[in-house]
Amino acid sequence: MKFGVVVFPGTWSDRDCGWVIDQVLGAELQYLWHKDADLKGCDCIILPGGFAYGDYLRTGAIARFAPVMEKVSEFADRGGRFRSAMAKATTSLTRRPCLASSSAARSSFDIAT
Repeated sequence: MKFGVVVFPGTWSDRDCGWVIDQVLGAELQYLWHKDADLKGCDCIILPGGFAYGDYLRTGAIARFAPVMEKVSEFADRGGRFRSAMAKATTSLTRRPCLASSSAARSSFDIAT
């Protein structure tokens, strides 16, 4: 399984998540920069917490427009097998139109707060 960890400016736990994936699980790891519009074949998407990116407006206000978030939404719509969000990343997810309006898509996410 290939894990993707989304990285935004100000994310505090992206490297912690990556360390666990690489060192504990021994799985393939791909960091996904917020400006990239490609999930690079990842089977599991992790949205770490601690977004400072746009928090002065409100949590996830700017992050929701990031190209990678469009791909995360498409991943959810296709029924991607595993997803995870932590802390403020949960708010960023629900600001995406397909996740905000679809309880089925929201319930397919594993949320860790």
